[in-house]
Amino acid sequence: MNLTKRWCTYLLVIALLIAVTVEIPIIAAGKTTKPVPADVLIILGAKLAGREPGAMLRLRLDEALRLYRQGYAPQIIVSGAQGRDEEESEANAMRDYLVAHGVPAAAIHLEAASFNTYQNLANSRAIMAEQGFRRAIIVSSASHIHRALSLARLLHIDATAAPAPMADSLYLTVTQYLREGAAMLLLAASRQ
Repeated sequence: MNLTKRWCTYLLVIALLIAVTVEIPIIAAGKTTKPVPADVLIILGAKLAGREPGAMLRLRLDEALRLYRQGYAPQIIVSGAQGRDEEESEANAMRDYLVAHGVPAAAIHLEAASFNTYQNLANSRAIMAEQGFRRAIIVSSASHIHRALSLARLLHIDATAAPAPMADSLYLTVTQYLREGAAMLLLAASRQ
């Protein structure tokens, strides 16, 4: 084996070890995290399809509806701004979806200024303080739970989480887990 091939092999092994080390906690959090009753659900935004929740966001909303109906929390914060390619804010679309599925509008608090997970949680924390909510359940996709809880701890939010199922697409699922792995590496690097 020549020197170039040997170095390529070493680099590939290192890359695989890093990927496995980063991805295992992300996958485990999405499979094992369980919510604990709280004051409020925080639903993290995701892509809209026109004015309607996209597939991932619909799965998050359906999980939040299940928790709300089972009495896990009496209030909901919907969090997400309007992206450049979206017709309205994710928060507005989420509110409309929840109201259409029986949640009273008075139980829903809009946070429509955030463009990323850190902002979602920081702005939701401000609503929690304003409303006197002490504990939250973060509702997001299973692939996103590990990072969302890491950021909640960083922001001193007392929270558990409820992982929503992943979309029924292998490509989308793999893409989301890889994206979360990269995001966790960036988060770890920024805390150094």
